[in-house]
Amino acid sequence: MKSNAVYIIPDRSVFNLDLIKDFENFNKADSLLLCSTLYMNLVENFIGRKFKADIYCILDELDKEFISNELKNTEIKILFDNISNKKKLFDKLAAKEFSLHKNNLIIFSNIMGINLIDVEKYFKLLNIEDESLLIGRSKDNCVVILGFNNYSEEVFTNLLNVNFNYDELLIKLSSLNYFIHTTKDILSINNLSDFKELYTDLSKKKSIEYCSQQMHEKFTHLFVEYKDLLK
Repeated sequence: MKSNAVYIIPDRSVFNLDLIKDFENFNKADSLLLCSTLYMNLVENFIGRKFKADIYCILDELDKEFISNELKNTEIKILFDNISNKKKLFDKLAAKEFSLHKNNLIIFSNIMGINLIDVEKYFKLLNIEDESLLIGRSKDNCVVILGFNNYSEEVFTNLLNVNFNYDELLIKLSSLNYFIHTTKDILSINNLSDFKELYTDLSKKKSIEYCSQQMHEKFTHLFVEYKDLLK
C-alpha cells in the first residue's frame, strides 16, 4: 500500500466550452477560463515538486477531448468519469484508488489558497493509527477538502446527504469514532462576491505561494475584462 494520494475533483466540466456553466456576469469563454485556471492552478502546485504522493486529476468524461496539453504532458494520473454523479464516482474510487493508499485527500477544484505545505500538514494529521478525518470548510460553509486514513462509506453517504454542508456534516459525524481535524475559511470561487475576494487575495504578495506568475496572468486577464464588477 502506498502512503498518500490527492484527488483534484471539479464540480462539473472545466474544459468543454459547450458544457461549461456560466459564471455570474461572465460570458461562456471567460467562465471556462476561470474554471480551468482554478483547476490548473491546483495541478501546478503539485507538479515538479518533491511531493511523495500520487496525484489524480478527476475530470468529466466529456472533458476528455478538450484537456490542455499542459495537463496531458504531466505525469499526473488522469481519470475520467461522470462528475455529476458523485456517489458513483466515490464508489469507483473506493473500489480501487482509495484502497491503494493509506491516506487520501480530496480537494474540490474551485478553491484558492492551498499550497504544498498545507497539504503536507494535512497528511501529517491523517498519518495516525486511529481513524482520522480532515475536513476543510469554505467561507460559505461548504466542505471543499476531505481527507481520511480509512475509507468509510457512511462518511461519504452523510457528505452527499447534507449536500456538502460543513455544519450539518459535523453533526452527522458526531456519533462516529473519528478524530476530526478541521480547517476553515478556504476561499471557494462560486459567485461574483467570491471573484472580488479572489482579486483581493491575489493582489497580496503571499499569493505567490499558491498561485504562480503564469496563473496570475490568466486571472489578471479576467480582472481587467471585468474590472467594472470589481468596484
